[in-house]
Parts: sequence; C-alpha cells; structure tokens
Amino acid sequence: MTMRLAVGALLLLWGCATPPAAPRRPLPAKAGPVFLENDWEGALRAGREGRRPVLVEAWAPWCQSCRSMRATVLASPALDEWADRFVWLAVDTDADTSMAFLQRYPVDTWPTFFVLEPEHGAVLARSLGAVSLPQFLGLLEQSERTFQQGRLGTEALVRAEALALSGQHGEAAVAYQRALEQLAPEDARRAGALVSWSKSLAATGASADCMRVAVRELPKLSRVDDRTRLLYVGMGCALDTNTEEARAVRGQFAEEANRALGAPETALTPLQRSSLYELACEAREATGDEAGLRDQARTWWAFLQLQATHANGAEERAALDSHRVMATALLDQPDAAIPLLERSERELPGDYNPPARLATLYLMAGRKDEALTASKRALALARGVSRGTVLAGHARILMAHGERAHAERLLTEALSEMDRTPGIPQDHLQRKVLEQTLARLRASNGAAPK
Repeated sequence: MTMRLAVGALLLLWGCATPPAAPRRPLPAKAGPVFLENDWEGALRAGREGRRPVLVEAWAPWCQSCRSMRATVLASPALDEWADRFVWLAVDTDADTSMAFLQRYPVDTWPTFFVLEPEHGAVLARSLGAVSLPQFLGLLEQSERTFQQGRLGTEALVRAEALALSGQHGEAAVAYQRALEQLAPEDARRAGALVSWSKSLAATGASADCMRVAVRELPKLSRVDDRTRLLYVGMGCALDTNTEEARAVRGQFAEEANRALGAPETALTPLQRSSLYELACEAREATGDEAGLRDQARTWWAFLQLQATHANGAEERAALDSHRVMATALLDQPDAAIPLLERSERELPGDYNPPARLATLYLMAGRKDEALTASKRALALARGVSRGTVLAGHARILMAHGERAHAERLLTEALSEMDRTPGIPQDHLQRKVLEQTLARLRASNGAAPK
C-alpha cells in the first residue's frame, strides 16, 4: 500500500475536525461572515431576498483541510468586507439534513466551495479542496462579477461543472479542456478548473492523462499556492500510474515540491506547506529511498512542531494533528506526537478527534489498553453519521486485542443502522469507510492488524 492510500485510510478512520454539535467557531463581533448551518433552502431564500449569491462551504466532521481553513482563511479579517455581499452557508455533508443538498450537489472532495445563484440554485463557481486566502478572495471576486453581470460565466466551464456534478466525468473532462482554452492565464478560475479537470480525468481512470495535465500546466501557473494545489492532484495520478514515464514524473513533482517549500512563509498556508512535505515523502517512498524518506519525515516533523508553537490557538494547532500522526508514523516514533495530541484533547474537550488520534498513536506504540480507552472516549463524543469513521477505528483496535467477532459485529450493526436511516446514499463516504473496514477485517482471517 502506498503512503497516500495508507494516509487516506488513516484520515478516514480518525478524522480531523470538530464534531457537528460543537460551536462553529468564534466570530469577531459579527464583523466577518456569519454562516447559516445546513439550511440550503433558507440560504437560497435569503439570497433571493437580498439579491446576493450564496457561498456554500461543504465540509465534513473528519476533514482536516476543512478545519485548517476554518481556523485560518475563513476566520481572516480580510473577509469582513465580503460579509454582506454573499449569503454564507455551511453544509455538513455528514448531517442527516444535508442529504437533499448532496443529491443535487454531490461532494467527493473536502472542503468543496460552491457559489450559487439564488433563483434556481445554478452553480456559478465550484472550488475543490483547501485554498489560501488569496485564492479564496479570487473565488469571491470572480463569482461576484459573474453574478452581477447576470450570466453564468464561461459557458464551457459551467457545462463542465454540471457534467462533473452529475457524474459524467468523461464529458466533463472535455468541457473543462475547452473552458481552459477560453480562460486568460491570470483568470482566478484557472487553477481551480485545472484541478477539476484533473479530478474528472482521474475519475474516468485516465490517471496518465491527469498526470500529464499537471506536467504541462504547472509551469504556466505563476503563483506557488496554485501550483501546490495542482501538484498534489498530479502526484496522486502519478502514483496511480505504473510506468517509466510516471516514475520520472514523480521525481519531477518531488523537485517541484521542494522548490515550493522554499517559498516565503506568507505564500502558502501551513496546511499547503505540510501537504508539500507529505508529497515529498510519497516520492521518496515510491522510489524505495528509505533513508531519504526518514530524512524528509524528520524535516516534516520539525515543521509540524514549529507550527504547534506558532499557531493562534487550539483550533489552528489541532488542524495539523493528523499530519503529526502521519509524520511520526513514518519515523516509527508515535510517542513523539502523543503530548501534542493530549494537549489538543484538553483544549478541545468536545472534539472526538484528539482522543481518536491518540488511540491510533497508542496502538502504533503497542499500548493497546490505552488505545482502547482513548477510542471509547472518542466514541462517547462522536454523533450521527460521523460516528462511522470512529467506529471503524475502534474496530481496528478491537482486532488488535483479538476481539475479531466483536469488531465484525460492531461494523455490521453500524452498516445496518445506516441502511435504516432515510436519505443516506449508498455511496456516502461514511458507508464506504465502514464497508472497506469490514472487508479488510474479513479478509484478515482473524489476524490482528499491523
């Protein structure tokens, strides 16, 4: 299993955001945006009444990138002047009340930002993944301009977004390519359209084409945050392609990542910079360079320790906790991250994620009883559909204790409960996590997971 697959499983099992029941986040005297919560129809109504577009943040309780953006970009005073120019809506994609929204606007990347025109809910713009403050401001500026002009922007781009949302990724890829031919190099939508094009190519199994798009387009992007965004997607496609060309491209992408890490501190968010370290580690792993991998992981860990001391509060500090788990796992030093995760649990007592992450660290360190206790604390805090990811992690710990039957029963009951809950789609990510964990458990023939 590649590092990216292992990391993906880790993030899904342990999560990285505040639970739905927790307060959204403190806002400075209502100067900045105030988000409606999970009220899609109310947001559209407010948009119609005020003749304003609707900015939608689609997030999930386990999403590390969502939490990082909430603690930095979405809390920035730079958004104050935009507060009354949009209706702001936060949609928890794990909430039962969000299923109707997801039927119309499917989400497979977290966070996803939509800008909707309020009359019919048409998509003016869509942005996949975490972005920097300048990137987010560019999204707002371009979307407002499009809304005020009374049109839906570049026709091919609108068509591409509609096709992607309907799952027609082959046709969407063609439409994205045509749209990009019409967008000027400085257009704020260009980097986002490249990411969407790449993801549609990957969704059709055309990973090699996705990789080549990144190779060709990266030099054309002048901003390091835009390049970082496309680079991460391109590396994923290169890792999915087992050819000599792909192996060469991985090395090229690793060099680009290390160059980007030399950018000024303000040019990238901490999450973007940490993701570059992750990407560089992936490249080392893919070539079998174990010594280089450990050196890169040590540098990553040093960066994460520094960020812990510089973070503005517990929310911002905890946003990179899952990366701390990854880096120390690569170094085989899980105990190194435990004090920071214990601090997060003390400072964020309503959040299930710090004890869940502690559970995985304890398990990696061979401290099985402490892992089970921490996982139980996480389960006591998790609510609703999001509980599925924590249950999946809990099952892994039960397996380590030799309780295979208990783990299988836990997962089976959780899936049955999902089946009885109206509106949860069959391809909902939480369901997939439970199904995949159960499949791995059954394939293990009773062996404890390593």
